[in-house]
Amino acid sequence: MSEFANTIHPTTPPMTVADCTNVRKIAGETGDQSDEHARHLAHLRSLPEVRAQRIASLKRMIGEGTFDTDARLAVALDRMFDELRHH
Repeated sequence: MSEFANTIHPTTPPMTVADCTNVRKIAGETGDQSDEHARHLAHLRSLPEVRAQRIASLKRMIGEGTFDTDARLAVALDRMFDELRHH
């Protein structure tokens, strides 16, 4: 776990399986597109909470001005140049 795992609290509580089932049931009554959309939402809601913690951690780092470092910039530039070379 990261050093921030004990200090960061997600803003949205995780959904239960029942919550996802209810979304699918309601969407099924409104049409095919809504049903597909509901499946995607249910999948997103079933993803681990760790992602929310990581996002909260990054937001905090950006707010504090500690996210932008020379090392991160170097990695981003290398990735961008690699992508440009492949296209």
